[in-house]
Amino acid sequence: MNTIRAVLVACVVVATLGSPGVGAATAAEDCTFPITRTDATGTDVTLSADPDEVVTLNPSAAQTMYEIDAWDDVVGVSSFADYLPGADEKTTVGSGNTDATVERTIALDPDLVLAPNTIDDSVVSQLRAAGLTVYKFEAAETLDDIVEKTRLTGELVGACEGADSRADEMERQLDVIEGAVDGVDRPKVFYTFFGFTAGDGTFVHEVIETAGGDNIAADTADINASGGDTSGYFVASSEIVVAADPAWFVLSSDEYDRATVPSGAGGVYEETTAYREGNAVVLDANDISQPAPRIVDAILDLVQVLHPEAYETEIEDRVERDSLDSDRGTTTERLADGSVDLRASNVGRSDRVRFDLPARANATVDVRRVNVTLSTVNPTFELRLAYGGNHTAPNGTRALESLRLSGNGIFTGDIDHLTLRLAVNRSRLDGADPDTITLYRSNGTAWVPLQTTRVNATSNGTAANDTLVYEARTTGFSPLLLAAAEPTASTPVTNATATPAATATATPTAVSTSASRTPTPAATAATTTDSPPSTPGNAPGFGALVAALAILLATTAARGRR
Repeated sequence: MNTIRAVLVACVVVATLGSPGVGAATAAEDCTFPITRTDATGTDVTLSADPDEVVTLNPSAAQTMYEIDAWDDVVGVSSFADYLPGADEKTTVGSGNTDATVERTIALDPDLVLAPNTIDDSVVSQLRAAGLTVYKFEAAETLDDIVEKTRLTGELVGACEGADSRADEMERQLDVIEGAVDGVDRPKVFYTFFGFTAGDGTFVHEVIETAGGDNIAADTADINASGGDTSGYFVASSEIVVAADPAWFVLSSDEYDRATVPSGAGGVYEETTAYREGNAVVLDANDISQPAPRIVDAILDLVQVLHPEAYETEIEDRVERDSLDSDRGTTTERLADGSVDLRASNVGRSDRVRFDLPARANATVDVRRVNVTLSTVNPTFELRLAYGGNHTAPNGTRALESLRLSGNGIFTGDIDHLTLRLAVNRSRLDGADPDTITLYRSNGTAWVPLQTTRVNATSNGTAANDTLVYEARTTGFSPLLLAAAEPTASTPVTNATATPAATATATPTAVSTSASRTPTPAATAATTTDSPPSTPGNAPGFGALVAALAILLATTAARGRR
C-alpha cells in the first residue's frame, strides 16, 4: 500500500457523517429482471436484464462482488481494490472521484456502475449523463446494513444465490461471536485512524462492541475535540482519551505496520493502561475500513485478541473463515520433492496463523501443524518446510528427522515464534524412550534443545502402529532436528501403551528439557554449515514524515478506501 495513498483515505470517514443507513433488500425475492431499486440519490434505477459487465468505483463494492462469486462480471475497479486476486487483470478506473474515473468508466461502457456512498453525486451525474446505469449505495452504519448491502448487490447483478449464501454465513458468524462474548468483561477500547476515531452510528463502533470491547469514543463525554457529540467519525481529544484510560488501542494497517500503542503528542498516551501493557492490535485495512463481507474477519481478529479464551473454545472451530475465497486465508501443498509449501494470503494481523499439513505416508516423523505467531503486519507470505539434511545428532542421541523452514515475503523479525506439532511413528523408535524425544534448533555452531511436550498418543489398536504427537516452539528459520536419547539397558520397552500428556501448551524456548523427562545434553556442537538466515520479505512500512505531509493533502483526497 502506497503510504501517501493510504493517508489520503483518512477523510473518507468524514464523508459518511449524516448519511442514512442502507435500505434493507428483500432476500427472499427471486433474482429476476427487470428490477428497480431506489438508490442514495433518490433515483429509481432500473435494470432490464442481468448485467454482463460491471464497474465498481470503490473497493467495498469490488470486495462484495468478489465475495458473492460475481467477480468475473467486473471489468473495472478503483485503484484501491488492487488487493483482490485478479484485480490486475481488470481495468483500473482511478481512485473514484476524478475526471479520469469518469472518462475510463465511460470508455468501458459497462451495463452497470456500482458506486459506494463515498462517490460524489457529481461523478454519478456525469456517468448518467453519458448514458450509463449507476446505482449509488447509501452509507452502511451498522453490521446489519452491510449484510443487507451484500444481498442488494446480488439482486442488482443477478447473483442472488451467492449473495444470500454469503449474507447468511455472515449472520451465522455474527451470532456465534455474539454468543461467545455474551457476559464477558469488556475492556475499554480506543480506535484511531489518522487522528480520527469512530463513535455511535458507525460500523467500526459495532465491530468493537461485537468483538466484546467497550468503545470509549461512543460513551465518553467531551471526547470529540471539536465539541460535537460522539456520533460518526471525529477527531478525539487526546486528554479525554487518557482520562478514559483504554486498555487496548485498535489500529489500521493503512497507518501502522506494528501493533504498538502510539505515544501520542507529547507522549500523552503513555499514561494509558494500553501503553503501559503494550496492548495494541493492527487490523487489516481491507477488512476494518470497508463495509463489505470481510468486516467479519476484522471482528474475528479483534475478539481473538480481546478474548482469546472465548475465541479458542467457542468460536474457532465453529466459524469457517473465508469460506468462499480459495485465494484468501491459508493453503498447504505438498510438492514433488517432498517439501510442503505453506501460503497465507490477506489474512490480516492475527495472533496466530495456523497451517494444517497433509499427512506424509510411511514417515518416521511428520509435521502435522505449524502455528506462526506474527510480531508485525504481514498479511501475505509463504513458508517452505523441507525434510532431510546432513545433520549429525547431539551426543548420546539418535536423529529421527531433520527439518528446515524458510520464508518468502516475510522477514524473520516479522515472526515472534513458530509452534510445530510433530507426529512420530512409534514403531520406528527401535527401543528409544518416547519421553526423551526432543526438537533441537541450530544456532549455527551447536544444537540447542527446545522444550518439547508430548501432547497426545493415538492408537489404532495395534501398539506397534501408535502415533506419538509432540509440540515444540522455536524462533527464526534455523535448521531443526528431532532426536531421541540412545536406548540403554534400563530404557522401557517402546511398544508399551502410551499415556497422553495432560497439557498441550507450548512454552518458550528452553536450553534443557523438563525435569520430568530423561535429561538431554545441553547445547551440542552441530555438524551443519547452515546458519540462521535473515530472509528478505515484503513486510510493509510507512514513513512518518511522508504520512505527515500527506495529511495536508487530505482535504482533496480521493475517498477511495470505502
